[in-house]
Amino acid sequence: MRVIVLSKAPIPGKVKTRLMPAYSAEQAAALQQLMTTTVIEKVCSIYSDVWLAVDEVTHPFFQELATTFEIQVYSQGEGTLGERMQHLMLESFRSNPVPILFLGSDSPHVNPERYKQADQHLGHHDIVIGPVEDGGYDLIAFQQNHPDVLRNIPWSTPSVRNDTVNNINHLNLSVHLLDESFDLDDANDLARALPHTW
Repeated sequence: MRVIVLSKAPIPGKVKTRLMPAYSAEQAAALQQLMTTTVIEKVCSIYSDVWLAVDEVTHPFFQELATTFEIQVYSQGEGTLGERMQHLMLESFRSNPVPILFLGSDSPHVNPERYKQADQHLGHHDIVIGPVEDGGYDLIAFQQNHPDVLRNIPWSTPSVRNDTVNNINHLNLSVHLLDESFDLDDANDLARALPHTW
């Protein structure tokens, strides 16, 4: 399996803005950096085929991660989150037609067993989704190239997960949903996540 971790450059004022004003822009950017590093570290402890897909490939933080963890850094491309994931999916299956697992950097508190569960269930389903409380998901895994699953999704809304599942059903594909977790978006989420090991 190939794991594709999506992340944004830790630029103050442009990332984790929902943590403000409880935290400063600089603190939010530092947290973004820590979250991305933690997710990459967890993923690399299990998988050897890891892509880091980012908005600014040349950012020093991403280059440092690439060197430290010996991973490849790729551009996410342009467009909506769905369009960027479609682009990455196409590039991934072109280079090596193996199952892929998309992860964001917003769930550093998640036990890596969740990744393994997605991997295992993908052996019996076309797609696996890791639901989160806000109506989205912290991971989505694909057995094969199915870009239409990600079309016409109203990203950053409470209906993301349901709309994705509807697409899957309309395409006559099978899906497995893991147990519900939560993303780290605001100060309350951070307080909940801190007791976890990450």
